[in-house]
Amino acid sequence: MQIRKLHIEEPDIDVALVRRLLSSQMPQWADLPLRLVESIGTDNVMIRVGDSLVIRMPRTPGAAEGITKEQQLVPHLAPHLPVPVPVPVGVGEAAFGYPWQWSVHPWVPGRNPVPGMVDDHLAIQLADFVNSLRRIDTIGLRPQGSLHSYRADPIERRDSATRASIAACGDLLNVALTEAAWEKARHVIDHAGPAVWMHSDLHPGNILVSDRSLSAVIDWGGLALGDPAIDCLIAWTLLTPSTRHTFRLRVDVDEGTWTRGRAWALSIALVALPYYRDTNEQITDWAKHAIAQVIDDIRTEP
Repeated sequence: MQIRKLHIEEPDIDVALVRRLLSSQMPQWADLPLRLVESIGTDNVMIRVGDSLVIRMPRTPGAAEGITKEQQLVPHLAPHLPVPVPVPVGVGEAAFGYPWQWSVHPWVPGRNPVPGMVDDHLAIQLADFVNSLRRIDTIGLRPQGSLHSYRADPIERRDSATRASIAACGDLLNVALTEAAWEKARHVIDHAGPAVWMHSDLHPGNILVSDRSLSAVIDWGGLALGDPAIDCLIAWTLLTPSTRHTFRLRVDVDEGTWTRGRAWALSIALVALPYYRDTNEQITDWAKHAIAQVIDDIRTEP
């Protein structure tokens, strides 16, 4: 059975295709049972291979670029991070009508945390992860090509798209309140410091927890060099006012970086909400949570 498509430019993907790809390129795993992984993610199809492996197959050209970054750069980052990240153990090539490279990763157990249902322990672990990532040597690389992210650009460039998304969500939001929050949030100082490593997509769907502890950070397709503010967005996409305070005390950023992170969290959530409202309930859930958290932050500021 063909896997449901989420984007108009997706190729056809099904378990039979994955079996053919494994048989021709990685026969040592070709006889293992295959099953689709239900995931909040929208960039890659994930197929479980036996009990200990998972295949990531890009859905779009942009996701294919991300898979290449995961293959080349995550092995450099992994030894310096305080939690497991999925380092590829196999790289597959385009074949049988599938147009891009794909990867085999170790299966990392855990579940996605529920927005708002977290404690200070997890907030501290997330802050330690963010601190560790941005301190890793950039090994002479620059924020250009695939290592440039629009999420490192000045937030003002998001103004039109963000306002259009607010207008498109009039049945889901208090438009006047949300517009006022965005108007205040977007007035921030642009990043002027060195470019640092950024995951760039830290939301609940890319976090795994086990026994209330952070067990992995996954989906590194958005890996880039740029503004450290972007990885603070987890403070609004997942945390609560009290756990966000704990995160803020632990994370090593200045006030300008923190407020840019808040602006990005609001913009990303607002743009995601109309795009995924009919296709991905988990994304719309964390988007609504982030919007509410930012509005609450702004309303309670002195």
